[in-house]
Amino acid sequence: MKHTLTAALIASLLAPAALADQQVIAGYFADWQYANEQKPYTVKDIPADKLTHVIYAFLSMCGPHTGASEKVQQQVALACKNKAPFSAIIVDREAALDINFGDVSVNVPYHGHFAQLAELKKQHPDLKILPSFGGWTMSEPFHAMAKDHANIRHFAKTAVELIAEYDFFDGIDLDWEYPGGSGHTTSPWNENTKLPDEQKAAERSAFTFLVKTLRAELDQLENTTKRDYELSTAVGVGPKAAQIDWAGAAPHLTNMFAMTYDFLGGWGQQTGHLTNLHATERSWWGGGADAFINQMIEIGSPSEKLVLGAAYYGRGWEGTQGFDGKLPTASLISEKGASFGTDEDEPGYFMYWDLKQNYTPEQGYKYSYDKAAEAPFLWHPENKVFISFDDKRSVKAKTEWVKQKGLAGMFTWELSGDPTGELTETMYQALKGDKS
Repeated sequence: MKHTLTAALIASLLAPAALADQQVIAGYFADWQYANEQKPYTVKDIPADKLTHVIYAFLSMCGPHTGASEKVQQQVALACKNKAPFSAIIVDREAALDINFGDVSVNVPYHGHFAQLAELKKQHPDLKILPSFGGWTMSEPFHAMAKDHANIRHFAKTAVELIAEYDFFDGIDLDWEYPGGSGHTTSPWNENTKLPDEQKAAERSAFTFLVKTLRAELDQLENTTKRDYELSTAVGVGPKAAQIDWAGAAPHLTNMFAMTYDFLGGWGQQTGHLTNLHATERSWWGGGADAFINQMIEIGSPSEKLVLGAAYYGRGWEGTQGFDGKLPTASLISEKGASFGTDEDEPGYFMYWDLKQNYTPEQGYKYSYDKAAEAPFLWHPENKVFISFDDKRSVKAKTEWVKQKGLAGMFTWELSGDPTGELTETMYQALKGDKS
């Protein structure tokens, strides 16, 4: 009995450190940002020593991509030549395999991001690197795949074959936006694209079958390689999260990356916080990361597998009406989303580095912080421009809440928004830094 108590005491003393070691700090790596003319971002820029996971965005599968750009459709057509429908594919093969981003010490028969990731894995063997399948503009084929279990089995088999071939990968991440609809090509507001109730129900069960099948394929690979492989998924919040059968799916998943951002954006006149931690009486529709996470836990998502999202970008509006520059309210509206941004092809979207550099008091912007919501914002009183984003203060508040809530950790979309790594450093210090 005495020895048992001593062991229990030791275990209790060690538990916090063990928990800290397990906490997730993940970042999505956007494979197209190497071509960003203002601030190109490559694998060498990833702050790997401050991350537990790097998630490569995005891969896809052979199938319909009518909502994607013409360039992506051409890439998919090339990658799918002589492949069966719903085969897993590398979409941008040039970026992934061909471009020479610099010398590597690993002996691999390819260049591109993948060679750099293989080198990164050699330098940081404990870092988990996962390819993410889907994304906003490439989730369309999931809906077609989900109609037949044979298609799901084929995708799962080929996806696992892909990570076996590129063996720096440590598992698979799914970014199906979204099982049950509400994605780029399945808008519930469009009578021509919204999914009927029967298909929503079918996709609910199909998602569970998908993760079960992928997990079984990964288990088989583990038997061969004697390595552990993860299976994670990105999760939409609110009604999107409720479209998943968590009791059936969660046991097969390592982590669930909750997309607790884009609560509002320039696609609507509603103006306010993009990714506030706390819902307040001033939040549009009661939106807040805490409210959405609590809802996910209530419907069966295990808190210890939920990873909270932070935004390394902002969203803005212009022609904001009746705002006094103090705190946004649940009735604040603007004429439209901002007609400018970091990238002229995506107005209203501002990378964190751009906000710090070009949206300052010298340019007429006033910084404010909503303490109740834990959310910063910028306001230009003359031009009536409102911009919401995450910064070091809000990221720290999120990490503290993650610890209090017992969540798995934090992640970001996406790493290139913070090329100096200061937000990732804030995450790291709050979750894993020196506690003395």
